[in-house]
Amino acid sequence: MSPKAPSEPYIPRPLPQQQAARAPRPVPPKGPVDIRQTTEYKSAVRKWTSAIVALPIVMYTSWILYERIYGNKSVKKLTLQKKEEPSSSS
Repeated sequence: MSPKAPSEPYIPRPLPQQQAARAPRPVPPKGPVDIRQTTEYKSAVRKWTSAIVALPIVMYTSWILYERIYGNKSVKKLTLQKKEEPSSSS
């Protein structure tokens, strides 16, 4: 009986003492602690906030203009009310 030849070549594994002699792994750069301090986050928040504020204004304004054009509604006008002068009674 002859021993079978391995299908893959033998690769020796390093001993624990040899592993300690290797150079340490590079530490990834430390990012900001708080994501809210990044410029990408601030830009996204600014866009989101402006959309939240602008959408109701645009929707209301477009509805009012639609009613003026197709709904035969007229423009509201402000009227000044005259103040009554106090009557002088003697």
